[in-house]
Amino acid sequence: MWELSLGNPLFALELARGGDRGDAPDQPPAGVRDLVGERLVRLDPHARRFVEALSVAGGEAALAELLDVAEHGLHPPVTGAAAADAVEHAIAAALVEERQVVIAGRAEAGLAFRHPLVRLTCYDGLSAVRRRQLHASYAQAVQRRRPDAVDALASHFTRADDPRAADYLRRAAERAAALYANDTADRYYRDLVARLDVDAARARLAHSQVLRRMGEPGRAAEVLRSALAEFLARGAHDDTVIAAAHLAEALFRTGESESADAVLRAHPPGEDTGPEARALHHLARSNLDQVHGRYQDAHRAARRAQQPAEHVPGPAGQLLQARSHAMQAINLGLAGRFGEAREAGDRALAPAQAYGEPTLLGAVLSTLRENARRHGRLHDAVRFGRQALDHARQSGDPVATAFEQLNLAELHLLLEENDTAAQYAEAAVAGAAWDDAWSLPYALAVLARVLLRTGDRERAAALLERAGAPEDQQAHHEVRRARALYALHAADPDGALAALGDGAAERAPELAAYAHLAAGRPAEAARIAAAEAARARSTGERLAENEALIAHATAATRLGDGATARTALTRADHLARTLPYPSGLTRVLALRAEPGS
Repeated sequence: MWELSLGNPLFALELARGGDRGDAPDQPPAGVRDLVGERLVRLDPHARRFVEALSVAGGEAALAELLDVAEHGLHPPVTGAAAADAVEHAIAAALVEERQVVIAGRAEAGLAFRHPLVRLTCYDGLSAVRRRQLHASYAQAVQRRRPDAVDALASHFTRADDPRAADYLRRAAERAAALYANDTADRYYRDLVARLDVDAARARLAHSQVLRRMGEPGRAAEVLRSALAEFLARGAHDDTVIAAAHLAEALFRTGESESADAVLRAHPPGEDTGPEARALHHLARSNLDQVHGRYQDAHRAARRAQQPAEHVPGPAGQLLQARSHAMQAINLGLAGRFGEAREAGDRALAPAQAYGEPTLLGAVLSTLRENARRHGRLHDAVRFGRQALDHARQSGDPVATAFEQLNLAELHLLLEENDTAAQYAEAAVAGAAWDDAWSLPYALAVLARVLLRTGDRERAAALLERAGAPEDQQAHHEVRRARALYALHAADPDGALAALGDGAAERAPELAAYAHLAAGRPAEAARIAAAEAARARSTGERLAENEALIAHATAATRLGDGATARTALTRADHLARTLPYPSGLTRVLALRAEPGS
């Protein structure tokens, strides 16, 4: 109401009455139409046609373009002294005013309606034929004066129902997407595919990538299904494989992993398939295997994508190479092959930087952040994490933004910066919750851990209940860990082991060790912790090693094995100080203060 009335009491009341009557929100209320109509009737014909032309331009227009339309688009033309008189009459009638307008970054003399409802009323009074003719005239004027103004040309040619609209809609959509104006690009693509004179399948493919950035995998899947059907009908094999790969990735983001698997199986690459299509198929397969916890298979699929990616020229090849190396790094890390994961992550950075797209750069930096965290370089991890968050925000992807926020929350928790951790975790839950994004269970688990640290057990329990049982195996693992931690805080060691499930000693050895300690089984706790400390030391996971050493020292103290406890505690103390790892150091110092340690 404010945007349309600008605080004018009469217009505000008329808008309110129109709302009560159920009037369309983009139509001027009857009272406003009557008022403006009376002023228009009193104008001379030239002035009225000038005002009508301005209404087609929008709320304001450069005077030079408006005069161009008056000369070439009005019949009979209005030029010279007649044009000047028409402008002055419209200003005197208090319908329009002179105003500086910015065109292509430069301020120019222009005209603007004094009120948006006046413009709506003038535009609403034009016949459909007249609107189309004036939009066509404006498009031609803009084309003559600023041919790169693709947004204005797309708008006017579309409303003029001109065949050239398709090309300008495509160009406007691509430019908006390149600037990460995702909402605008979405609107242009919807207008584009609605036209019958375009390659709708390719437009839908590009549209789906904008929707993915917007965090709307469901809408992306709908668009991709239509594109896939069109490519299939044409017999376009490579395009079919590409569309199927993108559709599979959208589907597993919506939790439809069985459908994603079926799409990939139905449209596999063959011997004659081009390298881009083959690379995209294997990357989609890698993503799907990762979601189901098949990390070795996911790594192999990402490796299979690497060779064809290297044969794709230009920026598309850089994108595919970076994605291949990043996926290898992620799955090598999840499979416990951390040295190889670090090398693969480093290899992803150069092609990602060459490609320069923030979504890709954010994903690669996220991988580097995780590698740094595992190796105990927490401040490096925070630096990578903040860079990844900046790129996610730049791309306009709310889901990626929430994912980076939850990972930063976890890092600040390890650094014992609880207030900062809470801010990031709350923001991650809010960002992921708007459409039940795939990152929501991760965010809920991290926020629950923060709340357990700060003592809000009741809300932590509610968050863990809300997390449910995610299909994503890594998310399920994080939720289980958080539930086990909650049970330990509640002095329920058996509940902690039950939360971790079968294979607790392998899945979360430090938590399993503490659960056995709490249950009065220090020997079992010592065995699990010692094995985990040795494993983590061999792979270079210094945070995991530190956690296991603290658990081992605690168990050895309970068993009365002072020598073993001191050895483990000395190593833990050294690690916690040199990394540095504040959370670990706090617990080392607390353990040293206990009698018998």
